Amino acid sequence: MIVSAALVATVAVVGFCGPMLLRRTLRASVPGPLRFGTWILLLGSMIAAGAGAVATAFGPGHEAARQFVAWLRIDTLRHHEVLHLDEVIGVSGVLLVTGAAGAFAVASVRRYRHQLRLHDRHFAELSIVCQASRAGVWWLPLEEKLAYSIAGKPDLVVLSEGLAKDLSAPELAAVLDHERSHLRGRHHRLVGFAQAVSAALPFVPLARQSPEFVAAAVELSADAAAGRKHGPATVSAALDRMHPVRSPAIALRLGHLANSGRRHKSAFRVRDSVLVLAAAAALPLSTAAALVVAGAWAATPALLHA
Repeated sequence: MIVSAALVATVAVVGFCGPMLLRRTLRASVPGPLRFGTWILLLGSMIAAGAGAVATAFGPGHEAARQFVAWLRIDTLRHHEVLHLDEVIGVSGVLLVTGAAGAFAVASVRRYRHQLRLHDRHFAELSIVCQASRAGVWWLPLEEKLAYSIAGKPDLVVLSEGLAKDLSAPELAAVLDHERSHLRGRHHRLVGFAQAVSAALPFVPLARQSPEFVAAAVELSADAAAGRKHGPATVSAALDRMHPVRSPAIALRLGHLANSGRRHKSAFRVRDSVLVLAAAAALPLSTAAALVVAGAWAATPALLHA
């Protein structure tokens, strides 16, 4: 019972405190893969703790599997039997896992079909509006400054002619590499996975805020990739021209680009990376260990007098 309760509490702590750590990774000077790794580590530890709680509840000595079947019978409910904590965790865990898995599967299929329809529609429309694709880039005859990419077969990178007129050649090349970085990094799949996780567990802050975090993280990752090739100043100038009104998301990206050229940057990246990884690993482990120790200490007097 102590272990099951500790694991359930760990799920709650990671699920509610995880977003704060993810927001810290967006502000910290850490590599892009580390941001995604931290997110996966927190999600994985939360899911593993939940699965462990259910497995413990159904483990030897609890007979929760039998109680689960019996509890679903009407004649059992008539006798007003009181379920133990392990039985409650087992029953609610099975129902939650089943519902979350179903919601995740449905959201994943819907996202996949939507992506296919979006790609096919854009490809068909671009084939009509644009004369031809040059170097894998589709140029829209619009004065608006647009740049986006859509994964599929073939991958689509779309830029507007208005963007080409307003940006310098190096800035335009940086924007193009930014969009190609999204495709190389399979960022569209990461965003889709985050949306499916959010649909599966919308009541858990870590899952619910995953799409917002991943959307910001992929932009920072693409900016960094373009900055390594064309220079942070060039990417920053292009971003500033494309978005004259700075939203919080744009301000975050410009801040990272500005900081990427400072001295001793590598030392800051190592420090921030170590702190982020340590916090992501320590959050679930320390919570579970502390609760198990506290529960065992609290239960010791009762066991001695048993």
